[in-house]
Amino acid sequence: MKKLWKYKVTITILFGWVFLSVIGYLGKDTAYERYETDIGKTPYFALVFQGVHDGIYPWDIGREKQDFGPQGERVWAGASRGVGAATELVMEAETETTGTEAAGAETAGTEMAGTETAEQEATEEQEKEFTDVDESYFDDAVFIGDSRTVGLHDYGGLDQADFFATVGLNVYDMWDEKFCETDAGKVTLAEALSAKKYGKIYFQIGINEMGRGTLDTFMEAYAWSVQVFRDLQPDAIIYVQGIMHVTKEKSDADPIFNNRGLVERNMRIAELADNKTIFYIDVNEVVCDGEGNLNPDLTFDNLHLYGSKYNIWVDFLKTKGIIK
Repeated sequence: MKKLWKYKVTITILFGWVFLSVIGYLGKDTAYERYETDIGKTPYFALVFQGVHDGIYPWDIGREKQDFGPQGERVWAGASRGVGAATELVMEAETETTGTEAAGAETAGTEMAGTETAEQEATEEQEKEFTDVDESYFDDAVFIGDSRTVGLHDYGGLDQADFFATVGLNVYDMWDEKFCETDAGKVTLAEALSAKKYGKIYFQIGINEMGRGTLDTFMEAYAWSVQVFRDLQPDAIIYVQGIMHVTKEKSDADPIFNNRGLVERNMRIAELADNKTIFYIDVNEVVCDGEGNLNPDLTFDNLHLYGSKYNIWVDFLKTKGIIK
């Protein structure tokens, strides 16, 4: 009887493995297309577990290959669920505003107004340069990110700024979770950004996504999020921040969390900057050694800064102000 039970368990495990492998194979080009499918590294059954972690379930394998963001770009499934309603509202508002402005331009365009508009557009088209600022510059800022941004909140002394950050946050799930502390309680990021006007948005995220998906799928999610920032906060200056590196010890020993991968991601993030409304800044300039590794004297775990060292980050931010 015991032998028979042992065989039943083995058969059940084997059947489960085969079943999940079939599901993973059937969904590799649809629901699970953003995951690596190298059989040597990621067996098909593993795709199912990765999908469940990201809110993608076996019954999603028949859906279209991707959802689409507000500008028609491909996005991952989780984002459309978490912020779809907010984005639709923003798009509707923009459409109404655009229509009103167009009608007004046709009926009330004067020579003086046309001149002012041309001058304003010419000014907006000019690239802006960084300048030194003081702490009051951050009074209308919001910082969005993972545990490193949590540290900046706890030890940076930027008490007037808002922080929507939590340990383990990643760009794939950030629109789904209610992690933003507000007067109304914990709300989603879309809800928090819709409730208050900000002058600056500082965004640093990417370390937790290492080993998940590909560089391209990471950037699709990242770029889509920046577009949603723009939709929800059309007047804000957006700072996309380079992902902070790790120490040489960590980088050399870890096949996933290493500086080579972080440099690749930061190069792609930097491409999002237009130096007009979106700016790339990289704190690695002041926390890394000459080889691009996080200075071991600044960190307690090869990943995060000591609490007493966040002033370095803040001082760096004060050299990267943009004045409209």
